[in-house]
Amino acid sequence: MTPPLSQSIINRPVLGLCRAALFHYYLTTPSGLSDEEASQRLQNFGKNQIEFHRRRSPLLMLLAEFTALFPLLLMAAALLSFFAQSISPDQGYKLIGFALLLVVLLNALVSFSQNYRVEQLMLSFLDYIPKEVALLREGEKILRDAKEVVPGDILFLQEGDKISADGVIISASQLLLDESILTGESEPVIKFAVQDKVEKTNLARSGATVLKGSAQMLVTRTGRATSLGSISELSQSVTSNLTPMQLELQDFVGKITWLALGIGLIFFMIGFIIGNSFWINLIFAIGIIVANVPEGLLPTVTLALTQASVRMSKHNAIIKHILSVETLGSTTVICTDKTGTLTHNKLHVEKLYLNLQEISVNHQNGLENNPAACTAFEIMALCNEVITLKEHKSSERFHGDPTEVAMALFTDRHGGFEAIRERFKIMQTRPFDAVSKYMSSTYQTGDNSFYLTVKGAPDVILERCSQLHCDRIVREIQDQDRLHIAKQAHYYANQGLRVLALAYRKTAQLESNAQQLVFAGLVAMVDPPRREVPAAVSACKSAGIRIIVISGDKGETVSYIARKLGIVTTPKVIDGEQLSAMDMEELMEELRGGEVVFARIAPEQKLSIVNALKEMNEVVAVTGDGVNDAPALKRADIGIAMGKRGTDVAKEASDIILLDDNFATIVKAIEEGRAIYDNIKKFITYILTSNIPEILPFIAYVLFPIPLPITVIQILAIDLITDILPAIGLGNEPPEADTMLRPPRRRDERLVSINTFIRSYAIIGPVEAAFSFMAFFMVLYGAGWEWGQTLTSSDPLYGQAAGAFLTTIIFSQIGNVMACRSNRQSAWPHLTQFNQWITLGVVAELLFIVTILYTPALHNIFSTAPIDISIWWIFIIAPITLFSIEEFRKWLVRRGVKWLAV
Repeated sequence: MTPPLSQSIINRPVLGLCRAALFHYYLTTPSGLSDEEASQRLQNFGKNQIEFHRRRSPLLMLLAEFTALFPLLLMAAALLSFFAQSISPDQGYKLIGFALLLVVLLNALVSFSQNYRVEQLMLSFLDYIPKEVALLREGEKILRDAKEVVPGDILFLQEGDKISADGVIISASQLLLDESILTGESEPVIKFAVQDKVEKTNLARSGATVLKGSAQMLVTRTGRATSLGSISELSQSVTSNLTPMQLELQDFVGKITWLALGIGLIFFMIGFIIGNSFWINLIFAIGIIVANVPEGLLPTVTLALTQASVRMSKHNAIIKHILSVETLGSTTVICTDKTGTLTHNKLHVEKLYLNLQEISVNHQNGLENNPAACTAFEIMALCNEVITLKEHKSSERFHGDPTEVAMALFTDRHGGFEAIRERFKIMQTRPFDAVSKYMSSTYQTGDNSFYLTVKGAPDVILERCSQLHCDRIVREIQDQDRLHIAKQAHYYANQGLRVLALAYRKTAQLESNAQQLVFAGLVAMVDPPRREVPAAVSACKSAGIRIIVISGDKGETVSYIARKLGIVTTPKVIDGEQLSAMDMEELMEELRGGEVVFARIAPEQKLSIVNALKEMNEVVAVTGDGVNDAPALKRADIGIAMGKRGTDVAKEASDIILLDDNFATIVKAIEEGRAIYDNIKKFITYILTSNIPEILPFIAYVLFPIPLPITVIQILAIDLITDILPAIGLGNEPPEADTMLRPPRRRDERLVSINTFIRSYAIIGPVEAAFSFMAFFMVLYGAGWEWGQTLTSSDPLYGQAAGAFLTTIIFSQIGNVMACRSNRQSAWPHLTQFNQWITLGVVAELLFIVTILYTPALHNIFSTAPIDISIWWIFIIAPITLFSIEEFRKWLVRRGVKWLAV
């Protein structure tokens, strides 16, 4: 009985194995496995599938929304409120407790709905591995689900297939593979059948695509053991740090918590000094603590980030995690892949060298009337094995080797690919091979002569040429001509272009000998940059963002593309071998040193570059579309995957998915992220301001014999009704004019700094409180109230005074929200810019306060009563005064008074 195939055999490398031992090694035969043996191996090694995205339980996703620091703070405040209610049932603390819990619940539902929608989108992406494949089992070709492929199977490969496992090529016919999603290298790879021993050119890997030819492959690894699977596992093992916004919100929650506890404790002690009992002091300490908690901030932050995500989706960017929007705004370095990200991942003809001179291909310039160009077009069209799909649009109807597709498209634009081929009759073709390094096709012409067309490596073709097509004539090629041509080919190659030489010979007899040729010219091709990328690069530079190109392609090509896009001017090229020899300090020194690009980089090396940049305190964004990008995408502060060309592994590891693969969308996202940061800072400043007129009444009530100027219900009305819509409006303010002209914010710049508290707690807040107390006492003294006189909550005078205090805060907040529409610049120009949320918020505030003041049914709930019109002047002057003070503060900031800057 044959022993079963062991896992240890699967894990061993196959390089160097002789062909004869290969089948014995994997316990199989050239006619394939039996179904019984395949079934047994399926049980032993598992299904041939890779878990790109681990499905998350909706319940766990929802529960996770309650574990962040801010929801925990609000829930703690709710518990304190319920405790205070049990001690003092008539203060309305139960209502504030339930309101806080409702805020946490609604916020969790909004955030969950956004994340669940993205989760469903991710699940819809998981279709990269082919569903069905052709296998050889017991000598018969059969179709099976790709998940059933096992080590030892023989897999049929043909043009267009996505390879579903790793293996060794045992037979092949002109096999050409695209491995760019694994290596980042755009150049297709020729593969050969194993002869004596297994070499790298005999190996095919899961995830690669067959561009041309056919083959049979002995499967050596499946599922997570494949190259694709191992990179997926690496990306899933990489840990992500908290986003800058998460860190900032944690910092803010910490500050506001300690501030609330500190103020509460101070006045708890003061209460003892002035003779109050323990329970009275505790109740008011809890009131101060709860009043300090900005209940409306959590839903406002969530809504602002969610709305930013919705806006980005209209620009074809899917935001997987809403905090990622702001993170991109704080980005200092973008590490970008070249192939498919900066470029189209599709070759095109970049240069033509005819008549011993370079000819522009960007404009037609009568190329069709140039004899040398016409000959070059003929060779490019005839010495070409692309497959034409006539039902497809012109840019997609050619399939095959990328260089041949590029030449077919080029000739199609200059005279027509099919029009050229219809003039000749194919007689014989000699396919390209890696040994001879050329391809030839022979055609019969209309006069029954024969036309041998050849293309190949410049040095090989030059050796086979005895004549030169130049200046409308064919003449003998001179040594000087050879020198010029070789020098030009070398120049193109050093620029990162893929160069082919074109030649021909016309004969009376059918011949296949590619000797004594006429040299026609050079054609140089490149995977071209996307048209929108240069403008995006320029915008990044203006915004102080550094771009580093990291590619699996060769150094010359990476450098050429980076220079052409304006990313660098004279870069130092560091390849994978050089990078392997560097330690972290040396790598960081190179990154600090100036312009660098990275070429021939392996996935784990890309991860090393990201780690080095993060060690340098950079906020790193990584773009990519291939499997090789996934670990770095996961480790980066922000990972950006391409939606069209991106693999499932890359999409899973990323934070943002660009559905249109448009690098320029990143610039829009950066601007949106910076605006979000500015706007969150604006509405935090706005919301914090009302804390002072909410806290001081409790302090005054403890210290002085006066009625409580504001009730718990009124505080809730401010925090959860009147302040919410204007705060959302500030969260939706458009980017300011200089948003993309200033450098990224510093790592040590805080979202909520001491200056923010100075502005809210020492300048604007006290002004609001002063006007509110002024209105409160004007009502009391105007009605004959005397110092120390007690008023019950049902007394109409108390309702008028408390209503005046509340009305003043609400009107002051109207001036505050208008002032907060800019951070440094004057807010006057913003007053003419329509913001529907702010406008709606102001109208809602006015309607709310008028309704609760003049609707008798609401008086007991909100402790209000109608206010005499003679008091209303103070409501009008309060926001104007507050706005003017803010304008003066900003004027001082613009003139260098930094301690006043928010």
